[in-house]
Amino acid sequence: MHKGDWAIHNVLPFLLEQIGPADVEIATFSISEDSIRPLFFLAESGLINRLTLLLDTTVKRHKLDMLLFAANITADIRISACHAKVLLIENKEYQFGIVGSANMNLNQRWESGFYFTSGYHFNYFKNAFKEAYNQSIIFNL
Repeated sequence: MHKGDWAIHNVLPFLLEQIGPADVEIATFSISEDSIRPLFFLAESGLINRLTLLLDTTVKRHKLDMLLFAANITADIRISACHAKVLLIENKEYQFGIVGSANMNLNQRWESGFYFTSGYHFNYFKNAFKEAYNQSIIFNL
């Protein structure tokens, strides 16, 4: 548990610098410019091979500018009733995930979660993410 000590978008650059280019999948309820900007730079630098986003339907009403920004980074965006907060990172050598209460934004609330690597937990959340993503609405510009 922590209170504003770090955010997912702060951890992601560090992780990718350690393990190398990878595919990144993110499910979140809320996004902010602070979280999308690092995704843009990581994709531009080649550290993100493929970025897949599953976002909540409210993003179309309350964060349309962030949705359009994200659409300039990846075409792999789907919209659904999503309150999950999942980060999955995978390349040929590594699998790493974080699941918790924190959205993709800066937050000064108490947050909790856990991280995991390859194996049962990664496979479970990878399959759950894929199922939710496949049942969601494709976002196109």
